[in-house]
Amino acid sequence: MSEQWYSNKELFEQLNAMQGDFRDLRAEMKETRNIIKKYNGLREELGAVKEQVNEMKAMTQGKQSVGESIRNWGGWIFALITLIILLMNQSI
Repeated sequence: MSEQWYSNKELFEQLNAMQGDFRDLRAEMKETRNIIKKYNGLREELGAVKEQVNEMKAMTQGKQSVGESIRNWGGWIFALITLIILLMNQSI
């Protein structure tokens, strides 16, 4: 009634094969962890680059806004200064 399903030799061979599989699995898991670390590092770098790009866009937009304001209001300011100078010259 107590038949052995596998002989001792077959069990030993299976255990050796499993140990080799586990070694391979550990190596693959180590490689996967390294890849994930590199990926996380790239994500952090990408986040920093995105912040720099956003800052540059904001600076460019600010410069354009100032330039546009000067262009729009420059004529009025020049006219006001000219008017003040003319009024001062006229009263003298």
